[in-house]
Amino acid sequence: MRIDIFVGFGFYSIIYFLLRLIFRENTFLTEFDKSVVQAIIFGGFLWLCLWLIGTLVFYQGLENGIEKQEYIERAIGKHSYGIWIQPFFWFSLTQLYRMGIIRKFLISRIIISLLFALTFEQFMILVTSIHRDFSPDNWTFGYNLTLSPYWIFLGWLSKILLFIFVVVFYHFGIKKIKTLYNKVYN
Repeated sequence: MRIDIFVGFGFYSIIYFLLRLIFRENTFLTEFDKSVVQAIIFGGFLWLCLWLIGTLVFYQGLENGIEKQEYIERAIGKHSYGIWIQPFFWFSLTQLYRMGIIRKFLISRIIISLLFALTFEQFMILVTSIHRDFSPDNWTFGYNLTLSPYWIFLGWLSKILLFIFVVVFYHFGIKKIKTLYNKVYN
């Protein structure tokens, strides 16, 4: 889900910048894009909170004291950076969208959103797979796996639609909350 939302943001950014070239002075596009960026920033906070809660729940679910002690040693021990670096990297990437220069340019938005697609674990699997499969006797492994361009297009389309679906609810939900707030306190 994390990958779908943030990679969908990258694809949305491409579509947004193309539409902005066609409709230069469209205020709805500009307002909607502000909501999109706010949703990404809020999503980063939400994701970090859920990750921390999930970590605590996992710790509480451990059966005995030995497992809990090993988990604590893993979390604050010699190689603890392996646990903590990825979530805080994703969180800081979402907060980079607060800067106007990153928010404005297509290249920066796409690069940052695509950084979400590759995790440290996936990188290590990719590197070890390339290393292992470098020898010619392994080149035929998985040769029959075909991925149609239609499936790739449907995957991209589903990521874009999922992202736009989430942001539309965010955009119109925030508008509704603001109007209700103004009615109550004005």
